[in-house]
Amino acid sequence: MAVPQAGPSLASSVSSTQPKLPSSSHRLPTVSAFEALQDLQSHGSASELSGVRSLDNLLQNGNASGDGGFERGKVTEIWGPSGAGKTALLLQTAAKALMRGQNVVWVDGDTPLDGPRLKSVLEQNMASTDTPNSNLQQSLKRFHHRVVPALSHLLAMIMHARSSFPPEGTSLLVIDGLNTLIDLDYPRFPYASLSKTEQQRWQTGRRYAVLGSFVSALNKLAVLNNLAAIVTTGCASRTRNDSGLGSALVPGVGGGEWDAGVWSRLAVFRDFSGRCVGLQKCQGRSLISREEIGEVGKVIKLVATKQGGLRERTTLKDVEQTPLKAISSPVKPRKRTYDEVADSDGEDADEYGWADTDEDALAGGGPEEAAATEQE
Repeated sequence: MAVPQAGPSLASSVSSTQPKLPSSSHRLPTVSAFEALQDLQSHGSASELSGVRSLDNLLQNGNASGDGGFERGKVTEIWGPSGAGKTALLLQTAAKALMRGQNVVWVDGDTPLDGPRLKSVLEQNMASTDTPNSNLQQSLKRFHHRVVPALSHLLAMIMHARSSFPPEGTSLLVIDGLNTLIDLDYPRFPYASLSKTEQQRWQTGRRYAVLGSFVSALNKLAVLNNLAAIVTTGCASRTRNDSGLGSALVPGVGGGEWDAGVWSRLAVFRDFSGRCVGLQKCQGRSLISREEIGEVGKVIKLVATKQGGLRERTTLKDVEQTPLKAISSPVKPRKRTYDEVADSDGEDADEYGWADTDEDALAGGGPEEAAATEQE
């Protein structure tokens, strides 16, 4: 008698009511673009205010939604010479974020940040507005300061960020002095391309490759953490003899990949009437052409406050004027033109009336004989 073979055990079979595990458990669940956009918008404000209303409206660029300012999930570049007001503008932006209960990460690549200056700007903003989170000590605790000694440290921080960076609730990431770190590892060589060595040519090409990888990783970090990334750079000189414009100041870093990764670009500078900020690129669209070197775009005039911040210039008293006594100088006689200068062979050459005396002195042999001849 044949013994029937045992069939498959029901305990080992997958029940229709049990959830099936994915073939690969390490894969992340698929999220549609619409759901991701809704998740980003539910985090709160979509921008960080700079504290200057006209600048925030200019950065908004006619967009009806939001209050303007530096957009989250994007990279903004602020460039200009030293002492123009880049740090002052970012301190105000950081103060606005701290007062709303958000975290701010400040990375120093060049000049260390002055702590008392940040405290002064915070006190100024808290005195002018009433917010529920406007506690000075609590706001300072939400400010995270980092110092990177070299470019490799910054690349590791951004491109291979740890799970604890940036801290949860961070809405603003500031990287101050990027061009200093770039120039130390990949300096600019003011030589012709034919006179460069192989090492110098490699460094020149590597400079743009590193900048492209860095701005790509920075955009990814800004999108995943829903924060506004702002990078400050210095300036460099560029000369175009073919255009007839001569030399002009340009951003300290550049390149095709870098420009493509920057969402907005501001130029901060100073003139005789105060400080100014010009919008050169907004929402991925350049407001000036590549041939117009030296152009600053749409300009807003600002005034530095005693607390270390900036505000918009609204009255004539805000204009930094020099006292008249300081610029007054004695009136100098008018310099004659070329046509007014008489020819040495002309009849007007005797301007001082010495011609007759000179001729008599030459004929008589001396000044005494010339005088005696004149008496006769």
